[in-house]
Amino acid sequence: MPKLLGNTPMQTHQTLHNFQFSAVEVSNLGAPDYTIVTIVQDTSTSVTDFKTEMESTLKQILDACKKSPRSENLLLRLVEFNSGLNELHGFRELRDIDPTEYDDVLSCRGMTALKDAILDSTEATEVYGKQLVDMDYNCNGIMFIVTDGDDNASTVARDPALIKEAFKRIRTNETLESFNTVLVGVGTDPHIIQFLDDLKNDAGIDQFVKMGDATPGKLAKLADFVSKSISSTSQALGTGQPSQPLTF
Repeated sequence: MPKLLGNTPMQTHQTLHNFQFSAVEVSNLGAPDYTIVTIVQDTSTSVTDFKTEMESTLKQILDACKKSPRSENLLLRLVEFNSGLNELHGFRELRDIDPTEYDDVLSCRGMTALKDAILDSTEATEVYGKQLVDMDYNCNGIMFIVTDGDDNASTVARDPALIKEAFKRIRTNETLESFNTVLVGVGTDPHIIQFLDDLKNDAGIDQFVKMGDATPGKLAKLADFVSKSISSTSQALGTGQPSQPLTF
């Protein structure tokens, strides 16, 4: 079940592969255009050692985005994955998210359903993006997947071709003006890095960032990278072009 945070009225939606997600009702939105942002966070057992630091990183990202000139044009969804998927909150306007909601928000346990989490988040973006576009909103999107492990628990998207097909639907159906995807690999294990690099290519993910170990300095750098990437994507909305990938 989703762990919905905050008091924003939400509607529940279902994707092609029967994932469920929530989102603020379109009639309650106030801006003419939006960048749809999803952060997909690994919370398998191996993340336990830097759980608190990762929560701090999420708050830093939120704080930086709230200071952006385009802060009123951002919709954010936060998802965690371990042996299964858990929506911590659905697509909400940034201004309605209190940073204290991210205190002790992550629950580290179990294995790593990485590919299912990517497919879930992509299809949620697809469904909600189409709803916004059909209501004459101009939209683009960006998704960040942060993980330190191999996939050992996915049951739906075992074949990364399913993810690639979902990306293609968003782009060929013009659901969004652009959709950027960033995979962030935490750690230095060569096997994991190779797996993630292969996944990036097989699934058609736009960018693979090798973060290294989850030190305070690297996590601060990650927060800066994510917030600047969100800002760049939002500023590109209306140009007809995706933002240029930033260097980590």
